[in-house]
Amino acid sequence: QDHTRTMMYARQSVLRHGRQSIHAFSSLNLSPGGSSSGGTTTSVAAVGATLLCAASALILTSHNTTTALEEGEYQFQKRPEQKYPSPEATFKHPKESHNADLNDPPPRPDLPTFSLEDVAEHNDESSMWFTFRGGVYDMTFFINGHPGGTPRLLMAAGQDLEPYWEVYRQHLRGHVTQWMEKYRIGNLSPEDAKKAADFQFGDMYETDPMRDPNNLGCTVKPWCGEPRIDLLTRDYITPNELFYVRNHLAVPDIEPEDYELVIKGKGIKKHKFTLEDLKSKFPKHEVVTTLQCAGNRREDMHDDDHKIFIAPHWVVGAMSTAKWGGVKIRDVLKYCGLDVDGMALGTNNPSDIKHVQFEGYDTDETGLCYGGSIPIDKAVDGLGDAIFAFEMNGEPLPRDHGYPVRAIAPGHAGARQCKWLHKVILSDKESQKSWQQKSYRGFAPDITFEGDLADWPPPRLDQAPIVQEMPVQSLVCNPPQNSLLGMKGATDITVKGVAWSGGGRKVERVDVSIDGGKTWTAAELYKPVEQRRNHHWAWTQFSKTLPLPEDVRKRLEKGEQVSLDITSKAMNSDFNVQPERMEPYWNARGVCINHWYHVRTQLDPNREKETVKHDNSEIEFANTPTGGKFEQPWGQHGWTTDPKHQSDPRAHVEPEAEHY
Repeated sequence: QDHTRTMMYARQSVLRHGRQSIHAFSSLNLSPGGSSSGGTTTSVAAVGATLLCAASALILTSHNTTTALEEGEYQFQKRPEQKYPSPEATFKHPKESHNADLNDPPPRPDLPTFSLEDVAEHNDESSMWFTFRGGVYDMTFFINGHPGGTPRLLMAAGQDLEPYWEVYRQHLRGHVTQWMEKYRIGNLSPEDAKKAADFQFGDMYETDPMRDPNNLGCTVKPWCGEPRIDLLTRDYITPNELFYVRNHLAVPDIEPEDYELVIKGKGIKKHKFTLEDLKSKFPKHEVVTTLQCAGNRREDMHDDDHKIFIAPHWVVGAMSTAKWGGVKIRDVLKYCGLDVDGMALGTNNPSDIKHVQFEGYDTDETGLCYGGSIPIDKAVDGLGDAIFAFEMNGEPLPRDHGYPVRAIAPGHAGARQCKWLHKVILSDKESQKSWQQKSYRGFAPDITFEGDLADWPPPRLDQAPIVQEMPVQSLVCNPPQNSLLGMKGATDITVKGVAWSGGGRKVERVDVSIDGGKTWTAAELYKPVEQRRNHHWAWTQFSKTLPLPEDVRKRLEKGEQVSLDITSKAMNSDFNVQPERMEPYWNARGVCINHWYHVRTQLDPNREKETVKHDNSEIEFANTPTGGKFEQPWGQHGWTTDPKHQSDPRAHVEPEAEHY
């Protein structure tokens, strides 16, 4: 098993062209607690042999890449110059103020003590034990419950979690370790607890590209970054470097001449296309569309009464708009022999072709690639604008957005629009990847991770549809959240924001309120691109200048500061309107979140009109959930929560990080 795991690491390292492979091998804890058993000696030999093979392959890869660059065949993009000033410094808790024992298991002298050898024996599907800070946990029941898939669990089974969570710190906000305590079966001795965590897990993210300071990382590994929402109304088309990034895994570093798109499956002949094939064999097609992550605003659902056990906990900004260029998926499928016209018109309805599955070049540490799927009708629709994109806003795709080629399915959730696209498979089934089957389902409010989803599958998956198209959404972007707004001599205030609806539904109206939703008025709408009925893929920006209520004006005239609660609600062409509260639709995966977003702003009559100052005295992030505060300690979503994990997660990067 150790040899198999080693081969997975080797495959991952070679495929990613990464110099970080040596670090990846250092994560293999083949000798827990320093054991020198004969079996371990054999595994170490296997590690040595596999490492030698991988190193040789990497030397060749590195040489070829260097030669190509020296010959000028291809140069990766550099990150664009920063367009907007960096966000103001946010409040950071001093280390001594952290809850030092937030993730520490409580003393349990009533439980037995196990040796590291005992724990190491429980490392497969039949029995999975883990250790953490001296506690021993039997998580066998959780074999199918991890949102990231079973291989990730098996990778760490029989070992200590601390080195893994040094990379994946989103586990360290307290609620994960508190939940695990229910499954604690024993203890390690203090000596063994120290030995168990004495190894380094390889960091596959060291070649990830560097990001713009205004792309705010909710998680660092993998990178999930959202733009400051007060910048979203500055441009109708979101600049590439600000466009939200949802990575499920590390970012591949792919040479264009090495790229290959494989099309296969039911009803067609298998074809392989290079990047040049796509550009030369098919007409170019462009579409302006908004993408939103299915889990945008997830942190809103994480509070004292409800806990969300899936990352990232987006704050609010996982929504952006771009003009994508590429080739229509239907054109490529037609070239491969599919009757796209007959299927689009309903005259040909093959029962074995219902879905288009996508698989990416991005893989986890075990070699498992990302994947998802869309319904076949979206792909063959002549007006559906589904494309294989190789351009973003007139430039080659940035690495974070899927270079060289990604899928774009306008109107659908971001998770369905696979980046670094490698394989397209026509099938009678949806993708079976965990990101399709587990991560993005809308469960009923009484279904919880702790009680229902950890022991996967729950009994009624038919009541939890997989997210494809998303509900209507709007966000007030300006005035910024938690801002001090200069109002000297002012009698009105201007509100700006963005609104969008999935499935191509048009945003017909956006109502705004400056008193928390007691009174409303319609805003002015701005959408400079024309799109046909039920094909309104791109967002609508809104603005409204409202007179200040008389009581507010009088208080300002007296020199008093006044607090406003600004919010909005959008209505789409189906007359669906955003709900006021989250409780009626709370769901354990934190998806399709669209209740009113409240912005708290303070009016200051002593400051010049339209000057803005952010109140960051207690705010840990440049974006904040509705109402302007985090209901649970944020700590950069776990990256600065635990006093034992305070290092800069990007202190070490490889040269490929300069490839934008």
